[in-house]
Amino acid sequence: MVQQNLISNIHTNESVKNDKEKNTLSVSENSEHQTKGSSCKSIRLYLSLTIGSLGIIFGDIGTSPLYVIRTIFADNLHPTRQQCIGAVSLVIWNLIIVASIKYGIFILMADNRGEGGTFALCALLTGEHSRLRARAKHVISIVSIFAASLLIGDGALTPAISVLSAVEGLATTSQALTKWILPVTVFIIVILFFVQMFGSSKIGLTFAPIMIVWFVVLFSIGIWRITLDPSILRAFNPWEAVSYLIREKQKGFMQIGGVFLSVTGLEAFYADLGHFGRGPVRTSWLCVVLPSVMANYLGQGALIMHSPEMISNPFYNAGPAWFRWPLIILATMATIIASQAIITGVFSLISQAASLGFSPPLRVIHTSKKVIGQIYVPAINWIILLMTISITLYFRSSGQLAHAYGVTVCSDMLITSILYMCVMRYVWNNHWIRVALFGTFLIIDITFLSANVVKFFEGAWVALLIAIVFFIFGFSWYYGQTLLRKYLNFYAQTTTLIQLPVRLGLSDLDGKLTQESKHEEFKRSGSLLLDYQTASSDDEDDDDDTTNERINVPPESLTNTDTTDNNRLEFIDDSDDDNNIFRISSTGNVAFTVTPGLGVFLTTSSRHTPHVFERVLARIHALPEVAIFLKLEYARIPIVDLTHRLKVEKYGTDERHFYHITARYGYSEHKIHLFDILQLAATEYHVPVPVGHKITFFIPAITIRVIRKGWRTLPSKLVLSIYSVLKNVFPFGQKNLHLSPDHTVSVGMVVPL
Repeated sequence: MVQQNLISNIHTNESVKNDKEKNTLSVSENSEHQTKGSSCKSIRLYLSLTIGSLGIIFGDIGTSPLYVIRTIFADNLHPTRQQCIGAVSLVIWNLIIVASIKYGIFILMADNRGEGGTFALCALLTGEHSRLRARAKHVISIVSIFAASLLIGDGALTPAISVLSAVEGLATTSQALTKWILPVTVFIIVILFFVQMFGSSKIGLTFAPIMIVWFVVLFSIGIWRITLDPSILRAFNPWEAVSYLIREKQKGFMQIGGVFLSVTGLEAFYADLGHFGRGPVRTSWLCVVLPSVMANYLGQGALIMHSPEMISNPFYNAGPAWFRWPLIILATMATIIASQAIITGVFSLISQAASLGFSPPLRVIHTSKKVIGQIYVPAINWIILLMTISITLYFRSSGQLAHAYGVTVCSDMLITSILYMCVMRYVWNNHWIRVALFGTFLIIDITFLSANVVKFFEGAWVALLIAIVFFIFGFSWYYGQTLLRKYLNFYAQTTTLIQLPVRLGLSDLDGKLTQESKHEEFKRSGSLLLDYQTASSDDEDDDDDTTNERINVPPESLTNTDTTDNNRLEFIDDSDDDNNIFRISSTGNVAFTVTPGLGVFLTTSSRHTPHVFERVLARIHALPEVAIFLKLEYARIPIVDLTHRLKVEKYGTDERHFYHITARYGYSEHKIHLFDILQLAATEYHVPVPVGHKITFFIPAITIRVIRKGWRTLPSKLVLSIYSVLKNVFPFGQKNLHLSPDHTVSVGMVVPL
C-alpha cells in the first residue's frame, strides 16, 4: 500500500475531545470572541449575523405589541390610570427580568457546540462531563423530549396568532374587509412555509431590513405617544407592578397570562442560538429590540390613559390615521417574520433530537456554508404547515387563539429553568447557593404557568395535544432504540478488528498481526476545525466506551464444548480449487466459502465488526474475497477536501487482509455515493476494488417483533409498536446515502422486544 498521510483514530479522538472541552467550533463562541473565533474574525460577518438575527429570531417578541395590551385589558374596557401604569410596569419588568437577565445573560451561556434549546441542555447533562447517574440521565432525556414537544406545539400556534393579529387590522379600516381576514391569513402562512427551503440566512437578510423598519416604527410611535402623558414612565418603578397585583388580586392574577405574551418568543430565541451565535443575538436584543418594544408598550399605555376609548385596538390606534394602511402592511410583514423564529427553532430542535437519538433521522438540509446551525427539515416544515392552517381555521381570530397560546411556552420555560439549574450543579459544578439564587426565577415561571393553565378548556388543550403526540413519537423512538442497543450488545456477536484476523485464521494466535494505518493531522487553518459526528445507526461507535463492556456471544454453529481452540477459524488455500474455505480448526464442522468480489459492510464503529457482518458470517457461511468496513463521519465544516476524505486501515497478513475505511463529509454535502468512496480508496490507497458487478453493499434490515403480553405491559407494547413502524421507515438512518439497488443486500434480523 502506498504510504499516504491519513488521520489515526487516536488523533481524531483527541481532536474531538479537545473540541468538546474548548467549544472552539461553536458559532456562539465564534461570535463572542471575535479575535479567536474563526467565523467572526471579520466585523462584517458579525454585523451580518446581528442584522440577520433581527429577521429571524426577534420577530415573535417584536410583534407582541400587536396584541399584549389588548389581551391584558380584554375584560376591562375602561382601565384607570393606575391600572394602565401597573399593567405596563408588569410588561416592562417582565422584559427586563425574564428576557434580558434570565435568557439574555444566563440561559444563553448554556450552549452545546453553539447550539441552543432544550436538547443543548440535555446533551450537557447526559454528556461525559456530567456527574449525573445513568438513571438520572434517562429521566433528563425523557423530560427534554417532552420540553421539545411543547415547543413544537407552540410552533404551530405562533404563525397562526401572529399573522391573524396583523391581518385583523383590515377590520379597523372597513368592516367589509372582515370576510377576507381568514383567506389572506391562510395564503400568507402557505407562502411563509414555502420559502423555508431557501434557508434562514437568505430569509434573514431579506427580512432583516423589514424588521429594522418595524422596530424604528415601534420606537417612533411609542416615543410620540409617550408625550401625551409622560406619567406612564412611572412604569419603570417595580413597585407599580407589585402594587398592581396586590390591588387587583384575582383579576390581576388572570391578567398575568396576557403579560406573559410579551416574552413568548424566548424559547425560540434560545433554540435559534446556533443560527447566529450568542454575541450577535445579545447585541441585536439590547441595542434594537428591547428599546423599541419598551417604548411602544409605554406609548400604548399613555394613549389609553389619555384616550380610554382607544383600548379597542391600542396598537393601530397609536399610529397616526394617515399611516394606518402602511402600518397594516408593515405589521403583516413583521408577523410573517415573527413566525420565522419559531419555525427555525423547531428545525434546530429536530436536528439535535436526531443527533441525540430522540427522533428518527429525518432529512436535514444545511442551507449555509458559513454557519452550521442554519438548517431546513422538509418533513417537519410541511407537518407544521398543515397544523397551523388547521388551527387558524378552527379558532378564526387572534382573540380566541390567545387563550390557547402561552401554556406550552410557559411549561417549556419552566423545564428550561430546571434543566439549567441541573447544568449549573452537575456539569459546571457551581455551588448550591448560586443554583438557589438562579432558582428564584422559578417563582416567575410557576406564576406564569398557573395563570395560563386556567385557559386549558378555552383552547390551550390544542397546543398540549400537539405536544403529546410529538412526545409519544419521540419517546417511542428513544425507548425502542435503547432496548435495541441493549439486545444487540447482549445477544449479537461482535469482534474487535484487531482480533478478527486471528478469529478468521488469517494469523496464528502467537503470530504477528499486520495493521497498517496511515496517519496525518488535518491542516487546521483556524477558520473551522474538524469535529466529527458518526452517522446514526444501531451499531454505536464504542471507541470511547469504557464503562459498558461489549458481550461477545458466538453463533450457535460455532459453539463447541472443546475450549482448546474454540471460535478460531483457519484459512485453507487449495490451489486446485477456485474456492477458498474457512473452517473451525478444532472441529471442521462449519465451512465458510470465500466468494469472489468485494463486500462493503456499513458500520459506525472504529474498533468492532458490525452486526451485519456477523450476521452474514453466521447465516450465509460465506465471506467476500475483499471485505471493507465502511464508516461515515460528518465534519463541522461545509466541505471536506478529497485529500482529507478517507482514513484507511488494513488488518491481517500480507497475503490475506481486510480494510476499515472512514469516509468524512462536510455538513453541506447532501449526496454520498459509495462508489465514489471506493474509487478514491482504490486510486489513492491501492485498495483492491474490482471493476463491474462484483461489489456488494451489506446493510442491516432490523425487524422489531413486540412480544409483550398482558394488560400490564400495554403501555410499553403500544410504545414499541410505534417504534417498530418508525424502524421500518428508517431502517438504517442514512437519508443522504445513495445506494444502487443492484449492488445492495439487506441482511434481515428479527429482534424480539
